[in-house]
Amino acid sequence: MNSYSKKHAIFVAAMLSATAISMSPALAADNLMDFLFGSRRVQAQPVYPPRPVVPAQPSVSRSVPVKRVTVTAPKNYDYKPDALVRIDFSKIDPQLTASANHNSDSATQIPLEQFGLKIEQIKEAHVLAEKDIADAVVSYYSTKQQPIWTSSYDVSAKAKAVAALFNAAGEEGLDPKDYAVKLPSDEYDRADIPARLKELADFELTMSARALRYAMDQGDGRINPNRLSGFHDLAVDRVKPRAVIEQLSSSNDAVALLKGFEPQSKWYAELKQNLHELGGDVGSEPTVRVATGTMIRPGEDNPELRNVVALIKAKAPKDFLAKHEAVMQAHENATVYDQSLVEAIKDFQTSQGKKPDGVIGRGTISSLQGDTNSSKRDRILYSMERLRWLPHDFGKRYVFINQPAFRAQYFDDSTEKLAMNIVVGSPTNQTYFFNDTIETVVFNPSWGVPRSIILNEMMPKILANPSYLENSGYEVYDKSGRVIPSSSVDWSQVASSGGGVGIRQKPSLDNALGELKILFPNSHDIYMHDTPAKSYFKKDMRALSHGCIRLERPRDMAAAVLGVPVEELNQYFGKNEKSVRVKDQLPVYVSYFTAWPDAKTGAIQYFDDVYQRDLYMEKAIVKTTAVRQAVTNQTAQL
Repeated sequence: MNSYSKKHAIFVAAMLSATAISMSPALAADNLMDFLFGSRRVQAQPVYPPRPVVPAQPSVSRSVPVKRVTVTAPKNYDYKPDALVRIDFSKIDPQLTASANHNSDSATQIPLEQFGLKIEQIKEAHVLAEKDIADAVVSYYSTKQQPIWTSSYDVSAKAKAVAALFNAAGEEGLDPKDYAVKLPSDEYDRADIPARLKELADFELTMSARALRYAMDQGDGRINPNRLSGFHDLAVDRVKPRAVIEQLSSSNDAVALLKGFEPQSKWYAELKQNLHELGGDVGSEPTVRVATGTMIRPGEDNPELRNVVALIKAKAPKDFLAKHEAVMQAHENATVYDQSLVEAIKDFQTSQGKKPDGVIGRGTISSLQGDTNSSKRDRILYSMERLRWLPHDFGKRYVFINQPAFRAQYFDDSTEKLAMNIVVGSPTNQTYFFNDTIETVVFNPSWGVPRSIILNEMMPKILANPSYLENSGYEVYDKSGRVIPSSSVDWSQVASSGGGVGIRQKPSLDNALGELKILFPNSHDIYMHDTPAKSYFKKDMRALSHGCIRLERPRDMAAAVLGVPVEELNQYFGKNEKSVRVKDQLPVYVSYFTAWPDAKTGAIQYFDDVYQRDLYMEKAIVKTTAVRQAVTNQTAQL
């Protein structure tokens, strides 16, 4: 083919393409861009000689799998306790010696002897504390130059009273060993003053460090909740150690000052009272316990199987034991969960009213172990700790949501006025632990679909059927909030990049949010709302949502937070979305307590650890104890 023929062929091909484009506006826009600039469909080539013409590449079908972006849920973390550092005065040496080096005026000398400590003793003291505490101690003693816990060469009455408070820390759900301080004896060798000064220097610094630790543990919590998992979002560092040590210095009643950092609520007082009533006697409790978090599936090898068999032999019904005696006997020391034992476990699960799936998990183990005093104490301790994370005074009017209880309560004048069942997030879509302020009630709401649901669940349906959204009552909007046709969106690009447009479900009887939602704006897109899925409220285990809180009686809760009779809400229902501001805004506590007092009787109710957060709390406490008390023991040996 000569040069003219080649050019003619290219021109004809171009004209045919243009004709095809004119048949469909949507196709035209796509193919014209392909033709002009090249794309995955057509690789257009220049027509100018003398370059050879390269045949067009075959079209790539849109059926080629799209590499989709998905949203991952927050994780549980490997808890990291605060490391301890030495309370080090070496960095203030220039201040301590400045007057001696540059000024002979004795008035500018630092009078460490005023409180029985010389620079030699304070520099040699080996006391360890969390960094914020260590910095506060150094700042105070390097500037104030006054003792808090010693007087002349003796320990003050103030120090002895605070030491007694530390010894009773167990009553507060804390570990007394975390605040251990060795009090110098009132009797000492007056001929060996240097030794006494060294002892007092260590004591003075240690006492201050432990008092600050106590205040921070009570005020903020022994465990930093935000280090436990991405599902915790709570205010931390509310207690400022530099301010506290100043208060301790000037206070005539340091015990009252320190006790003031504990939660000031009836909930804390009732948990504390129940902890006391449980006592410390474990003599009547089972000696066999299955390790926390144990999960044994058929065919697995697990050393905890021996403990499971031992508990079954001790606690299973007599008719069950008679039927499965041979199997239990044969597996006394077994670690492999074989089929014969699986069948016996299924029978046991059936006898306990549980699903006979053969998996030895939390439910089966709970049936065997029951609620011992030990497990009850642990859950009360965890609840007391979690209370420290929240504001210590809930206020007189608030909404309290306890996820493990699947319950929401409204309080006015500190009295429960309303309570109802709720549905919370599933274990894979957990509801967060945080507190916020209720601001708005939205009637006939649209549902802005969360990005995680769009990308993880809806996107395969959208890619498979471009009409899916319109047919299902959804609308698409761009970054400016303008509604756009679903067909105008390159969903492959959205799926691969993870953004670009939003999706919402229009108000209707089938809307996922039902007839209203109650907003407390937060970064987790969690709120309370109605639901058309009313059957969920009849289930015992109601961790079934994507994370928001579904209300059994949404109209009652909306009326309560708005402070109006339920009948007044009728004016807001209809076809159009309408927002009503809450005039007297109130706090909401979206919390997680596996032990909690009954609002009327104060008796503690215990709930399943639906998200296994008690397990991670236990691990964090063990690690914190190891850091604090190992260092305490090392210090004692120096």
